[in-house]
Amino acid sequence: MTDEIRSGAIPLAQYLEQQLPEYQDNPLISALPPIPDLQEVVTQLQAVPSFDPQEAFLDGRLRAHAIARLLHGFFQPLTHHLELEAKISLMIRQGYIGRNPANGAWYSHLQNGYRRVEEEDLEAAVYRSVSSTASSLSLFGCSGCGKTRTLERILSMYPQALHHHDYNITQLTYLKVDCPIDGDLDELCLSFFNQVDRVLGTHYSRSHGRKKLGTKRLLASMCQIANLHALGVLIIDEVQNLNEARSGGAEKMHNFFVSLVNTIGVPIIQVGTHRASKFFQRTFRAARRISGLGSIRWDRLPRDEHWKRLWKYQWVREASPLDDELEATMYELTQGVMDIVIKLFALAQIRAIVTGAECIKPMLLRKVYEDEFKPVHPMLAALRSNRPELIAKYDDLLMPEIEGKLLSLTQSLDRITESKPLAPPVDDRAKKLAALLEGMEIPKDIAIPMADKLLAEYPEIPLAVLIHKATSYLVQDKPKASGFSRVKRTEWSQLPQDDLRRRYANGQEGEVYGRFKEAGLVFELQVLLGKAS
Repeated sequence: MTDEIRSGAIPLAQYLEQQLPEYQDNPLISALPPIPDLQEVVTQLQAVPSFDPQEAFLDGRLRAHAIARLLHGFFQPLTHHLELEAKISLMIRQGYIGRNPANGAWYSHLQNGYRRVEEEDLEAAVYRSVSSTASSLSLFGCSGCGKTRTLERILSMYPQALHHHDYNITQLTYLKVDCPIDGDLDELCLSFFNQVDRVLGTHYSRSHGRKKLGTKRLLASMCQIANLHALGVLIIDEVQNLNEARSGGAEKMHNFFVSLVNTIGVPIIQVGTHRASKFFQRTFRAARRISGLGSIRWDRLPRDEHWKRLWKYQWVREASPLDDELEATMYELTQGVMDIVIKLFALAQIRAIVTGAECIKPMLLRKVYEDEFKPVHPMLAALRSNRPELIAKYDDLLMPEIEGKLLSLTQSLDRITESKPLAPPVDDRAKKLAALLEGMEIPKDIAIPMADKLLAEYPEIPLAVLIHKATSYLVQDKPKASGFSRVKRTEWSQLPQDDLRRRYANGQEGEVYGRFKEAGLVFELQVLLGKAS
């Protein structure tokens, strides 16, 4: 019994009634959570960041921290995520049917495992009649499309370890192992032992994880430990890192993965980029054996309503709605790779705060993409081309750590704060802003009230940014502060009847006074002077 079991870190199994007869009376299945319906799956997988619209009025440095919530706190389950959850749920439960400790099947697998370790042969067996109900699955997609994140969300729906006191089994519901870079099957086994030790508090990496034991002994020991702890599903991530030459060739790799499923009875999921698929598709036989539940390929997200669910999380002070131009720009730049979508969205908000723009516009997105995403430009350009031979050249999206980018941009906010001089009195700022607006040929009767209005709305923004806002107002044909509008002289005759400019334009120029007087628009000073005398 490990220290984790004694301390209660590994919970005791609690058994639930099962609705299907093949799942009934199987403690390894009965101890799992109930199979959720579709809405429950969506609720459990979904993750949304904490968000309060009032946070947009916080200091820029605080908002940078709030924006960082997007990086790890946003997950919107889509159709292909729900498909993967359903397959994993099926794989775990179906795999346990053939390893039921209540009917002795688990013990038969265990005895076979001891024989394989002794003979260092994965085909060795004591009980030849033992059958496997396990299946396999391959998940391939470009880096950044959410494979690992989705798996982590799905696996979090299960307790990773359970202890069955009556059977003296410490059950591992799932285990995820990352292939070492340029690794071989030996190093994969060592990673497996280390992960089991981390979860269960065991010491297999010392007793079984010595590389000098040789590949055959390591593989047999790995299979036996998987059996001993009734492993529900083994996820091997980053399988493209396996070095085919060091592993003894594609056939040896195929045989090992197939043995895990067909002989040992442990369901397995291979996860990797598109480059990994060549390991399992070299021959039809190998591809068929390693893809019991199919081979899933994830690519770019389509342009649909799911984009809008991310867009509402804006901490800039002038949040932009997701119009057609912004959506098209985001998709063009990111090609629907969700990791890039979220990172571009987050960095664009930080840039908007640093520059004082406080608004996400297509030009800002393009500028952030050009400055911060250079490492992924070739891959995204290949995706835009839709040419398979170009896409095949770029296997991974090697995006630098986004936290580093956020840190550098936050430091820009610090420098702005430190170097920012004390703000002049409001009256002086209003005069300076009005003078600048007049210098841009904005009439004084418009410039002064516009300056007052802008300073009242944005008292902390630099004058240079206020000038930008003023010109934006004029370009958007917003109502001028004076309430008047400019009309060309040639258009005066089209104005309303009571407009003085129309009366001036309708007739000879020398008759203007007479027309105004006839309309009662001229005040007779002589009459007033006569009454005064």
